[in-house]
Parts: sequence; C-alpha cells; structure tokens
Amino acid sequence: MITADSLARLTIAWEACQLAEAARTAVTIEGDPEELLARAHEVLAAAERYAATVHAFTCQQTTAQPVSWLLPEAPEEAAADLDEWVLRHQDGEDFSPAPISRRLGDAVS
Repeated sequence: MITADSLARLTIAWEACQLAEAARTAVTIEGDPEELLARAHEVLAAAERYAATVHAFTCQQTTAQPVSWLLPEAPEEAAADLDEWVLRHQDGEDFSPAPISRRLGDAVS
C-alpha cells in the first residue's frame, strides 16, 4: 500500500512535471500574439495547479486532515511516466533507472 504522504508527493511531482512541460512549450520566438497569450495562460494555470497542490500538502502536514489526491492515472503508472520524464531531462545528473517509482516503492508497506 502506498502511503498518503507518498501519494501526495507523487501528485506534487506530477503537477511540477505538467508545469515544466507547459513552460517548455512557451519557449519559442514563434507565434502570433494570441498564441503567445494562450501559452502564457497555460503556464499560469499549470503554476496555479502546482501551487494549490503544494499548499494542500503543507496544510495536510500541519492539520493532519486527510486530503484527496487525484492523479490522471494509477499511482504506479504516474510514477513510471515521471521516471521517463526525469530521465529525458537529466541535464548531466546521474539518476537511477527509476528515480520516482523506486522511492514510491520504498514507501510501500
């Protein structure tokens, strides 16, 4: 069973990945003003989701209230997707073959 803390942290990582991908698509010198504005709104929406997820997690930590964490897929699948994303974006860092799912597995009791 995956702990609530691990699931929350996985959700935070998922939202951070979504934010990074939204920001990556905004790194361009092409596009008309409407396209640029649409990309900016996508980045802002992703940043707001990330911040809300972190805020909910930190509130859970201080109040010990249960929080419902939602991922678009099963936690193990989300972790595997994040593993692939991290490995594609290593930038010289040396990660294990499963940098996210390995830690998720560590939390399984």
